[in-house]
Amino acid sequence: MKICFCNLTAGFKSGGLETYCWEAGHALAGLGHQVTVMGGVGGAARHEDVELIALPYTPRNQYPNLGSRFRKFMERRSFASKALPRLLDGNYDAVVINKPYDFPLLWQAKRQGLKAVTVLRSGGTEFWRGDRWFAGAVDRWASSSAYNAKQVQGHYGRPVTVIHNGVDTDRFRPQPRDPSRRAARGLPADATVLVSVGRVVGWKGFSVVIEALVGLPHDIHYLIVGDGEDRDRLEQQAASLGLGGRVHFAGAVAHGELPGWLALADIYVQPSVGEEAFGISVVEGLACGLPALVSDQGGLPEIVCDESVGRRLPSGDVAAWRDATARFSADKAGLAAAGVAARARAEAAFTWTGNAQKLLRLIDGEAV
Repeated sequence: MKICFCNLTAGFKSGGLETYCWEAGHALAGLGHQVTVMGGVGGAARHEDVELIALPYTPRNQYPNLGSRFRKFMERRSFASKALPRLLDGNYDAVVINKPYDFPLLWQAKRQGLKAVTVLRSGGTEFWRGDRWFAGAVDRWASSSAYNAKQVQGHYGRPVTVIHNGVDTDRFRPQPRDPSRRAARGLPADATVLVSVGRVVGWKGFSVVIEALVGLPHDIHYLIVGDGEDRDRLEQQAASLGLGGRVHFAGAVAHGELPGWLALADIYVQPSVGEEAFGISVVEGLACGLPALVSDQGGLPEIVCDESVGRRLPSGDVAAWRDATARFSADKAGLAAAGVAARARAEAAFTWTGNAQKLLRLIDGEAV
């Protein structure tokens, strides 16, 4: 089967949605299928067995500021003008998109003869006025969590199949602790290290963990892997709270380097105060043997489904996060057992091969 993941940001960003395109595509290629990621210029292919078609587009900040969704829509439309002929000439059996912004592209392609099965695999709720009019261009509907599937189904009135995201359990796996690597990053060898991976933006809630560090033992440190517009504010927050030596910013890290960074930590934390449709980075942490503390919202409870692998905590409740961190980090035996259970859960429930096999059944119109 010839499959195209058509998503502008997959060409140059490295968030969860983009990881989905590349890792699901890599898994499909491993199953013998021909896979292409069609995205915007600015990056490189993550896997040799997945082709990247990089197309020009007009960045959103060059459009009038009539709201973020207007700018994203226009950015996608500029990309669509280049993607349309490539879709029509590609002879694809299936085309997968991730955002409703791309409905008009599929609609135009269908009108001009596209025969591929079209799939919306949603990881969010970026609906826009008039999107339902173009929704008929989508043949199959999927979401990364039951939580998100309910939202999409409620908006479009179409049945939505849940296909959880995955993790490469060969690359993301527990590793022996290397004190020298910790020392190189300014992390004490005997510290309990919390880690978060993701865009450094306000809704990720990293400030909640920073504030929760106040009053916790000084040997508890926090490592933030990623970059974004909120980094300066978080650095200032840490400094003002006297935590400058306990909060560490790794900056942007290539996806392939993440296992090494996760190996520096003891507990994965996802303190999101905004909506998380799923949480690929949490699953990657579990696969590395890290128990997880996550906000009890969105699709995160579908990952941390019971206390054997971590805890679900009230979003934004600093006191609750402080208390849970203190209790969890103090119980070394419990922490170790939760790490083993976390790895087992990732292997059993979240693999990209399993994700790819379910996507293939969905494309073929079979029960998933």
